[in-house]
Amino acid sequence: MWLRWAHLLLALLPIHLIFGQINDIVRTCTSYKKSVFEEQIGYSFLFPNAPVMYETIDNCLSYTPLIVGGQPADPKEFPHVARLGHRNERERAKIEWFCGGTLISDRFVLTAAHCFESEQGELNVVRLGDLDFENDQEDASPRNYAVANYYRHPQFISPALYNDIGMVKLAERVQFDRYKHPACLPFESGQNMPSFIAVGWGSTNFASKSSAKLLKVKLNYIADDVCRRVIGKSDDYPRGFEPATQMCVGSSRAMDTCSGDSGGPILVYHKEYPCMYHVMGITSAGIACGTPRIPSIYTRVYYYLDWITHIMANF
Repeated sequence: MWLRWAHLLLALLPIHLIFGQINDIVRTCTSYKKSVFEEQIGYSFLFPNAPVMYETIDNCLSYTPLIVGGQPADPKEFPHVARLGHRNERERAKIEWFCGGTLISDRFVLTAAHCFESEQGELNVVRLGDLDFENDQEDASPRNYAVANYYRHPQFISPALYNDIGMVKLAERVQFDRYKHPACLPFESGQNMPSFIAVGWGSTNFASKSSAKLLKVKLNYIADDVCRRVIGKSDDYPRGFEPATQMCVGSSRAMDTCSGDSGGPILVYHKEYPCMYHVMGITSAGIACGTPRIPSIYTRVYYYLDWITHIMANF
């Protein structure tokens, strides 16, 4: 019965959102694409007082097709992916990175609420534009941004991982370029999407250290009834899996998001702009990192669009 009502709720959400909010999100996404990938080139004919003519060049091209087995990301492939950490105030060069995130505007990064409870210290720095943390010669443009504030969803109550979504406000605006620009918010729930792209610097298997390189992997949507059986009830999920607010994603192979990927995105390609992505989910919790047919849980971003846009407009 709960699954039936959850699917009905997801189906009805667009009726509430389509008038105004979704249209605003579509326009914002288009403006991001134009500001980064379109340029006007001026030219004129070679005679006196010839008028200057302008032509728009669209550089929005698709990236390398994703390999199912996972691999390092290409330069500029995921310019919205952020890494969250704590900078030691006495040793400014020492930063402990512990979560991921997604740039969704020039001031805000989307992440998981539980990332604000890290044992490494309070979140105070966000890295954008990086690719390999152990290589300063790669085609990247890394920069650290101070944190002005961060916001947990008001219904996130630890240790339960429901409503596991948060927003980070940067202390300064991000100047968009090919290395740093936002992902689009979702136009739909993702309920009927068969697969997603997971991105992060997390561990490559259980109990291993985080990857220095940004990694990408293709994962599949797992049916809600399967997820409910696998997850059951626990301190993290006392009510079990809730498909209205959560997504269940995994693989039949040993591929997954792991420790250190928390807060990072699962993505889909924009249908019209091959250079752009939608952030559909936020990495919340894994059950058995990298174990075939054992899914991980992601916060469903679409469900929280009202809260996300409220934070961006008022804080």
